[in-house]
Amino acid sequence: MSYIVIVGGGQTGSKLAKRLGDRGHNVVVIEKDEKRAHELAAELDVLVIHGNGADVDALKDSGIDKTDVLIALTQADEVNLMACELGKKMGVRRVIARVNDEKHVKMFEELGVDIAVSLVSAAVMLFEKAVTGSGVYGLLGIGGGKGEVVEVTVGTSSKAVGKFIKDINVSKGCTFAMITRGDELIPPRGDTQIQAGDLVTVVGKPDAILKITRHLRGE
Repeated sequence: MSYIVIVGGGQTGSKLAKRLGDRGHNVVVIEKDEKRAHELAAELDVLVIHGNGADVDALKDSGIDKTDVLIALTQADEVNLMACELGKKMGVRRVIARVNDEKHVKMFEELGVDIAVSLVSAAVMLFEKAVTGSGVYGLLGIGGGKGEVVEVTVGTSSKAVGKFIKDINVSKGCTFAMITRGDELIPPRGDTQIQAGDLVTVVGKPDAILKITRHLRGE
């Protein structure tokens, strides 16, 4: 399992820490508010450190030298960016940041943050896909909004049903990332056969994703 450091113990940070901890990961939360840190220590079965996640000493106390993933989730973009920059310099392989101001997404990515998640953009995508129709769910915006990650349920009337992925005309602007079939996760390959009801995770450019999701849904 992974060793994960979460900077920021707010609602998002605490819920993520619980979910990751419940799945067996080693989780450490860094929270700057002392009262909140004590509350988290009582609520969660993870290590909670009172400190500033943008401070070298706090990161060292968290075990940054053995950290696989650092996730910065505070409400201050400058803190999230600094925590990620320090994490990278201290050897963390993967850093993920919450971006509160959507205009900062590109800056985060240019400065080496592996995934910069704008909560506003993510929420907008979810509502947009809900309006577009059932069966398509936006998960994440990537590349400063230039790309998307969505899940689409394959419709019974889709011409993709029964076909191998290699025989489906998928635009160069997108790719199949994963297929969920019941409780089974299936890494997609050319000889993977699509079935009705499959939940397909698609990554790519918005226009290419719109085309393939319509095809998979049977529109």
